[in-house]
Amino acid sequence: MAGVGLIGELSNAKKTVHRRQTDDLPSHVKRHAYFEEHPLIEGRTNPQTGYYINRANKGKLPVEFVTEGDNDFWVELKQNNDGTFYTNWKAKVPRGNNYLGWWNPNDPQHPDYLGPEPQTTVTEQLKYFDPQEEILAGGIHHVATLQGSMPFSPQEPILPQIEQTTSQGISITVDTPPAVAVLPPILQQPIMTEQPAEVNVATGTATNTPNINIIASSANGALKGNPPFIFNGDRQLSKKFLLAFQLWRMINKGNDTMKQPYSCIIAALSYMDRPKVDSWKEEQLTHLDDEVGSGTLEIDENLWDDFMDSFLKAFTNTNRRAEAYQELCKLKHNESLDSFFAEFKQLAKDADIKLDNHGTIEILKNNLKGELVKAVIQSLSYNPTADVPWKFKDWEKETRNQHLKWQTAEQYGQNRRQAMYRAFGIPPSKSNDR
Repeated sequence: MAGVGLIGELSNAKKTVHRRQTDDLPSHVKRHAYFEEHPLIEGRTNPQTGYYINRANKGKLPVEFVTEGDNDFWVELKQNNDGTFYTNWKAKVPRGNNYLGWWNPNDPQHPDYLGPEPQTTVTEQLKYFDPQEEILAGGIHHVATLQGSMPFSPQEPILPQIEQTTSQGISITVDTPPAVAVLPPILQQPIMTEQPAEVNVATGTATNTPNINIIASSANGALKGNPPFIFNGDRQLSKKFLLAFQLWRMINKGNDTMKQPYSCIIAALSYMDRPKVDSWKEEQLTHLDDEVGSGTLEIDENLWDDFMDSFLKAFTNTNRRAEAYQELCKLKHNESLDSFFAEFKQLAKDADIKLDNHGTIEILKNNLKGELVKAVIQSLSYNPTADVPWKFKDWEKETRNQHLKWQTAEQYGQNRRQAMYRAFGIPPSKSNDR
């Protein structure tokens, strides 16, 4: 019995899972999962029947071994109000976890199972014998290795030379410089780094030769987009680093590395380096290992939440909240209304205060130009006695409307004055009109 079939691919949306009603998975797939059987409900299957695992300090968790296309995997389950169970892509349990298993390579249900190798007689083997292929295979057998560059690539064809040599009966000794085996297809991202300057003896000039470091990853599941910069522990750069990593994570939300909080934390830690952050990294790795070892699943979102809390406490300015509030109170609307609202919102976020709070609205009114606030209050859309007071977005919208009206009126006045100057031939500098 394979996994319970899913209709369509897993996504953020809830996908109903019909739990199996019999314990039909082999022990190496179940591993620590156990099966509970509950009585039928009015002759119908009981949704509580199925597999569970015990999580340290978190009780038992319903799970199911499912099939999506040609892939089998475990998922965590959650219960709907009607008693049925559902899952989504975030609840997918990564293979190789500490509690749930998978197919053994020699299991007929393993996706890559090839079955027993067919036995052939000597007569059948001789039937397909090709002397030249045997010589070629023998030659390659001596020179193949897993080290070095890739001379089997299209850039350096080597097979024709080997074939010609072996077909002529020339032996290839074991001390012949080896060729490398062909690697799987990879995506390569070159990173340019500078080497120490080399001095040309003839001219006496120094030149920097770029060194290209290749970061290779499997073509199936390669991460896309720009990764974050290396964080060195500088508190001034902590929020910028988090924003860069979150953008990278969102771009790759479908990648297995970013789907699982455990591997996502490891990825984030790999972009932190320098003495200021090394001890904290080691502490986080130890904590992560302890959590998973005590029963927390690698897909548990609490792992990422704890990691974020720890990072913010360690590398952000603990006084920033108070400083931001003071800056917010002193902020004034000068020239650009767009810049004013952008800065106001950012400071409110840094100060950890909600924009719709009454106190925040009062700060906004105090910081805007007095005439603009009067225009908003006198507008037809504003009702001071309304049962539901205006939210921040309402104030921002009407403020922008009134500011646009003022700009339009000012532009109209300037155009009218310029037209009169031209009509009467009066230079603007000689006019007393302000």
